[in-house]
Amino acid sequence: MFYRVLAQAYDEIESTSGTLDKIQLYSDMLKNAEPAEIDMIVALTMGKLHPDWKSEPEIGIAEKMAIQVVATAASVPEKVVVDLLRKTGDIGSTGEALLQESAQATLFAEDLTVSLVYNALAQTAKLSGSGSNKAKVSKLAGLLTDADPIEARYILRTVTGSLRLGLGDMGIIDSLSTAFTGNRDARGDIEAAFNVCSDLGSVANVLVEKGIDAVRDIHTQVGVPIRMMAAKKLSDAEEIMEKIGKKAFVEYKYDGERVQAHKNGNEVVLYSRRQEVITHQYPDVVQLILTNIKAESCVLEGECVAIDPDTGKMRPFQELMRRRRKTNIESMQKEVPVALFVFDILYLNGADVTSLPMLDRRKLMEETIEVSDRVSLTIGEFTEEPDRLYEIFEEAINTGYEGVIAKAIHENSRYQAGARSWLWIKLKASYTEGLADSADLVIVGAIHGRGKRTGLYGAILASAYDDMTDTYPTVCKIGTGFTEEMLTEFKERLDEHKIETKNPKVISGIDADVWFEPVEVIEVLGDEITSSPTHPAGKGRIAGDAGLAIRFPRFTGKWRDDKDPTQATTVDDLIEAFEKQRQTRE
Repeated sequence: MFYRVLAQAYDEIESTSGTLDKIQLYSDMLKNAEPAEIDMIVALTMGKLHPDWKSEPEIGIAEKMAIQVVATAASVPEKVVVDLLRKTGDIGSTGEALLQESAQATLFAEDLTVSLVYNALAQTAKLSGSGSNKAKVSKLAGLLTDADPIEARYILRTVTGSLRLGLGDMGIIDSLSTAFTGNRDARGDIEAAFNVCSDLGSVANVLVEKGIDAVRDIHTQVGVPIRMMAAKKLSDAEEIMEKIGKKAFVEYKYDGERVQAHKNGNEVVLYSRRQEVITHQYPDVVQLILTNIKAESCVLEGECVAIDPDTGKMRPFQELMRRRRKTNIESMQKEVPVALFVFDILYLNGADVTSLPMLDRRKLMEETIEVSDRVSLTIGEFTEEPDRLYEIFEEAINTGYEGVIAKAIHENSRYQAGARSWLWIKLKASYTEGLADSADLVIVGAIHGRGKRTGLYGAILASAYDDMTDTYPTVCKIGTGFTEEMLTEFKERLDEHKIETKNPKVISGIDADVWFEPVEVIEVLGDEITSSPTHPAGKGRIAGDAGLAIRFPRFTGKWRDDKDPTQATTVDDLIEAFEKQRQTRE
């Protein structure tokens, strides 16, 4: 398939407002593609050449380099690119306009195909070492020189991670189902396969080449991360017990990093919540698993928690995150030792056990794990009483834990990969006063500090993630509660992600002094969720013409380095909390 066909489909999808219409357009394009190109098309549309767990280099380039690429391809000074970018707010449209005006068209220009573009981007991503940035600029500029202006628009958006189609993962799944089974009825099967293999391009290949029955046969494998199950959140114990089936296993919630451990013989691979390979960060955890797990092959999930080397007591999450930022792992093992608390098992000695009820999986864990002071199961107990749930919660808080998770134990209490399910419900300390939920928000902009804060950022603009449109609408501006150390860390971290203009995926009614790529995620508390004429999150999906905002937001001091921005609090989460808050007051 010529890449211009894909670019024209992208253009139509971008210009169409209805979700179903977008799905149909993408589906029609997929049906006309060569089977061998389907996985490439899916990867390009998702904005990732490879799944994170494959640890392959990605193409994502910063705006500064994209400006150099456009300037080189269009033979104009970088200042011309920057000036136009400030007007358009989009590097893709900027490149399209400048290449349209330039005299770069040549008799030797090569027609771009999907595979040619994909492979060129993959080769560019692998360039490393001295002079690699210059080589990347040259290779991408060469690609743009061969591109039509509309192709240049989408190549530039792809490499900067801002395709702007309003078509998220579920939209792609719906499109695959429609294109290759005739309707959207198979979306559940395709999503289930994606959840256990974490590679939608691979699932698409199986669907095209072997059909939907083969997709249904895709199951858990050791060495391939499963998309992690997540919990719902409630603040009322009676409602939790009602939702969960009147009887629950209540586990302590640990303030650590969630880890999915894959063991196959003497080989252990650790994956983060973001599905990144983090084995190198925790060689001590690898050794603990080899020593304490009595299984030839298994997939376990647990919390990796920092502990005090002298007292054995748990240390805060931020202490653990120091290990992410250090290269001297050997010394950090001594400075920040860890313990592993296992809470689920997904695979055991050749069998996928995700469909087993929670209690059966717990029993398998008890039989598989040799408990020590550094490896154990999570603390928990059974209850049918809401009052006892509160008591367990208080006991957890008073002994230094983050809170509790109530888990269903009925016969349908399977592990639901990739789902945020009522089978698991969190009750955390922060839910007991003010806003009934802490929110994980993405930093997208900042306001310059004044007075004592001159040279730093005085306020931070934060967004939720809208998984329906793949955008980041703002929900609050945080300007109070910062210590000097916090402000300094904001400056150091955020300046790495500074861009000339607002990222096209960011939707904001507030003009920031500085804009950032939506990368960093922080934990925020607030007093309540209110309707807002300023912030656009949820606009059009709640009554009236307003969006949603978090009132009196404050930074908890917790950077969510373990979360991808697409794993931040969603707009749907906020709408659900807003509606519940309103019902409570009525």
